[in-house]
Amino acid sequence: MSLIHFRMLILFTAIGISNLTSSLIAAEKLIVIDRESHKVEGKTTFEKSFTAQKNATEFALLFDLNLHKPSSGGYWNIQINDTLLGKLEAHIPQIDSNPEQDEFHRIGFAVPANVLKEGENKLSVTGRGQPAVLRNLVLDGRPLRQTLQLEKVTVKVNTPEGKPVPARITVVNEQGQLSKLYYAQKSTTAVRPGILYTLGTGDSFELPPGKYTLYATRGMEWGVDRQPIVVESNKPLNQTLVISREVDTTGFIACDSHIHTLPGSGHGNATFEERMITIAGEGIEVAIATDHNHISDYSGYQNRTGTSKYFHSISGDEVTTHNGHFTAFPLDPEQAVPGGVKGRNPLFLKQENWGELIADMRTKGAEVVILNHPYWPSIPDGPFGRLHFNRSTGQRNAGPEFNFNGYEVVQPANKTPDFYYALEDWMSLLNRGLKLTAVGATDSHTVNSPVGQARTYLKSTTDDISQITPGEVCHAFTAGRAVASAGIFANLKLNRQFNMGDLVPAEALRKDSQTQPSKLKATLRVAAPSWVRPREVMLYLNGKQVAQKNIDSVPNQPTDQTLEFSLELPPHDAYLVAFVLGDGITLPGWTTYGKASQAITNPIFLDIDGDSKYSAPRATAQTLIANYEKQHEKLTPALQDKLLDSTAVKADSAILLHVKDLLKPSTDQQPQ
Repeated sequence: MSLIHFRMLILFTAIGISNLTSSLIAAEKLIVIDRESHKVEGKTTFEKSFTAQKNATEFALLFDLNLHKPSSGGYWNIQINDTLLGKLEAHIPQIDSNPEQDEFHRIGFAVPANVLKEGENKLSVTGRGQPAVLRNLVLDGRPLRQTLQLEKVTVKVNTPEGKPVPARITVVNEQGQLSKLYYAQKSTTAVRPGILYTLGTGDSFELPPGKYTLYATRGMEWGVDRQPIVVESNKPLNQTLVISREVDTTGFIACDSHIHTLPGSGHGNATFEERMITIAGEGIEVAIATDHNHISDYSGYQNRTGTSKYFHSISGDEVTTHNGHFTAFPLDPEQAVPGGVKGRNPLFLKQENWGELIADMRTKGAEVVILNHPYWPSIPDGPFGRLHFNRSTGQRNAGPEFNFNGYEVVQPANKTPDFYYALEDWMSLLNRGLKLTAVGATDSHTVNSPVGQARTYLKSTTDDISQITPGEVCHAFTAGRAVASAGIFANLKLNRQFNMGDLVPAEALRKDSQTQPSKLKATLRVAAPSWVRPREVMLYLNGKQVAQKNIDSVPNQPTDQTLEFSLELPPHDAYLVAFVLGDGITLPGWTTYGKASQAITNPIFLDIDGDSKYSAPRATAQTLIANYEKQHEKLTPALQDKLLDSTAVKADSAILLHVKDLLKPSTDQQPQ
């Protein structure tokens, strides 16, 4: 080697060492971008310029984030120099969490090599999402894993027999807050801060050092496994959580009839693949696809994600108008949606006439039509409020015929003052003569909001997922062979042989001896997992409470009790329903539902008069008035008072109410 070549080698080596040293020095520096708090909401975004050098290796962007509500179709995107680093996601506050604790979460994003440039750089938050606050934005010159000292946690979920089972893993920190999970996404998971839906076979995520608690759940039929863990650097963890089935629902299948996806509905945050994992992870056995004015088909996504064996799917539609929302199924994804056209439709249809819309649903194949969340967005602004619904008589001063099959009585989106409110309205409609099935459903739009928190248990001849048929599902809805549930399962029987939806004939209601008063023998089975506490049972005949019993549930133990009731035989045709009420659910993973757990059975009908049919209180009131009119030429005010004071009318408060209502002028002109 010549002397000149040797000198050049020394020069290039020196330059290389100098550049390396500069990079190391730069990597050790913390670049403060902005320490102030900045709120992004609506059209208000964030942009900040800062000075830096080129990054030859990965850097980490760190900041505090306060974002409570999950996105609904739009996200805040965070980027540097037009390179997308990721999106902001919500850490949903848990029920009963300390309201005084700092709700900011320290999170990080990887900044790939060569994203930074010499001199001025730009950090920006753009897009559209729920209101969020960012503060303490800094760049660390080390890779994200090194900066946060992330360590891998691998989790499996098994049954006691050692078989993997789909589940939801909820991860909370020492303060009970949902913790961001790093490097967790893959095709068979659904991941959000503090949430990992898994098929149970083993999935990994990474966490900074600290103390955490893992919760494994699978909906209200399964128990919970809690495991505290301590994450330390360079110490990967392998955890196996074990959950068992704690509620026997043999003879019933769990259905959520109101489910959304982001691609199908245009808002929310669950992809089709993620939705399949969440349905399996919450133990739903029948899933109705109900995207807004769009008919989605889950079957291909089930095959793709390996979830076909966990649930049966049916294509439906949430027919969405400014005048109300309806679930309709089954429908053909290859055909036009009710009130619209095939394919993508607007969020709100122009057609708002219920009668014409429901007729179109039926024409296109829908066997079941359900009125959704009638108290959303509020009682005055929901369908019942706009129709001036009378909570006593069930009459409406305006609006179309209620010719749907049922409505969502148990629903997280219902904005009611208490858990009796929707029950009472439903019984008022039953008293008026409408045969409407009480439905439980979630309206879940996001991964964060668990599918099946409210669900409907449908009577079924099979517990085998592969043998479920749409016809039997539809029949259970239309015949009222169903229980609306949120955390509690219930099954009502009369005289140990008649079930929900049955008409009990007169001969089965009376004893052979006519000298003894007849009694109704009702039994109610109440079952709940160890993390739910049912408290009391109430039975109603024609909307009037006729019995109440407390439930002797034990903390942290499953409940499975059969309560027996002896009831007086009513004087007229009647229906019997049960309402079970329990504590609110504070278990991480199910805390989004509300302040109570509940179950509502659908009616068992009683043919007291022996005419082989059931007459609702209003129909009975009409008959009593007609019979009384035959005895008198004209119902004078004095005769009306005499009728109202008669034993036949006074014997049933619902019938008395409707006799009074029918005697008012022009009542018959009200919608039925």
